[in-house]
Amino acid sequence: MKSKTLKILTLLLLSLFLLLSGIVVAAIAQQDPVDSPSTQPVEVSTPATGGEHFAYSPMGRRDPFKPLIQKKQKIAKKIKGRPEKFKGPLEKFELSQYRLIALMVVKGIPRAMVKAPDGKSYTVKVGEYIGMNDGVVKRIETKVIVIDENGLRVEKSPDRIVVEEVGLDSYTGQEVKEYRYIAM
Repeated sequence: MKSKTLKILTLLLLSLFLLLSGIVVAAIAQQDPVDSPSTQPVEVSTPATGGEHFAYSPMGRRDPFKPLIQKKQKIAKKIKGRPEKFKGPLEKFELSQYRLIALMVVKGIPRAMVKAPDGKSYTVKVGEYIGMNDGVVKRIETKVIVIDENGLRVEKSPDRIVVEEVGLDSYTGQEVKEYRYIAM
């Protein structure tokens, strides 16, 4: 008889629990999304401030996890890039995938040889397009070696290609020029 009463009591408590949890879920579902906890001010108190409370509201602020500067590929409708039919083989890969192999000066014009991820080598000069984000080669810098007053050899700049890419600042919506490098 005790086990029968215990089973009935357990079933009664279980059904009461399910009924109450259903009421709580229904109340949460009816809550206005504007009043959700993610947009409500959060009150914080810290022992360092002596128990003072302050409220933080994320309304009207930018997402801290979204990059400030976005590439053209992501926002093609705002910035016009080069048409696909004019793009060359150097514009197939991301700039960071290229490796600088050699630097040379031909008839006074500096040139650089880069290796693409597909294994092919290309020669670039100032003014050519490279990279997926319409990067333009601005300078080809060679290593400068200077002897200082103590007779020591000092290297001033590394061998590298300076590429200018144009992006869009996601906060202000203005074009931003960014300089990236391809180095040995």
